[in-house]
Amino acid sequence: MNNNLKIQQVKTTELLPATYNPRKWSEPAIEQLTESVKRFGLVDPILANSNNKRLNIVIGGHFRLKVAKDLGIK
Repeated sequence: MNNNLKIQQVKTTELLPATYNPRKWSEPAIEQLTESVKRFGLVDPILANSNNKRLNIVIGGHFRLKVAKDLGIK
């Protein structure tokens, strides 16, 4: 088992939502997460693929990425 976790900061503009992400968010949910990110920042990281064929495709945190981009977080 490969446990080589690599933590790297990447610009939000370089992160790509996965096309297979089925989730949609309601306006109240968007407002709540936006307020939370404004108050506390991005507490949980956005997880993205590092494989060359799927580089920077988000695998966890699509909603946080949407809100971060909406807020202009780079």
